[in-house]
Amino acid sequence: MSDGKKFHVARHDERELFDRDAINRLLDNQYVAHVGFIDQDNHLPFVIPMGFARDNDRILLHGSTGSRMMRQIAQGIDLCVTVTQLNAIVVARSSFNSSMNYESVMIFGVARVLEESEKDLALERITEKLVPGLSKYGRPLVSKEIAATMIVELSLNKISAKSREGDPLDDDEDVALPIWAGILPIETKLGAPITAANAAGIAVPSHIAN
Repeated sequence: MSDGKKFHVARHDERELFDRDAINRLLDNQYVAHVGFIDQDNHLPFVIPMGFARDNDRILLHGSTGSRMMRQIAQGIDLCVTVTQLNAIVVARSSFNSSMNYESVMIFGVARVLEESEKDLALERITEKLVPGLSKYGRPLVSKEIAATMIVELSLNKISAKSREGDPLDDDEDVALPIWAGILPIETKLGAPITAANAAGIAVPSHIAN
């Protein structure tokens, strides 16, 4: 199989997503990436959920320099990183035709370990993805914390994206049945801030409250 075919949707190829802006929005709206790889020590597959951030045409992953997974990633192993946004449960008139509305992207490649001189910017990108405003509001990182953190970048050159939207696709003969069909929307949103017990009396900052 050629590389071109390898990174395209094989089943339900009509759902393949080519709009790069839509792919970027998906990556920017999600917080968790599932990182798949083959462990080089025991040759078993692992999929690890990790926080990530998109920075232009790359995603950034970070972890401890002592992490077994990060050390293996640094050795140049092949990765498959998946990010998914689930938008709705699609209820058809049969379990066979029930489905989900979603957007997903798979990113393939070998990650590059960032140099020490590149870490500050990358850490800011990751921090601002998780908690916008924290880079300026929070305590600055100290050198030992930065040294203990490994950051890798994975290019968005090799991706395969897919999405489904709309109503259930019932069989023609099922449409006449007196059975409800429809969509159960799923929404993910941030709730009201809850102050930590040891931060009582400190006002919620504007970058959090907003």
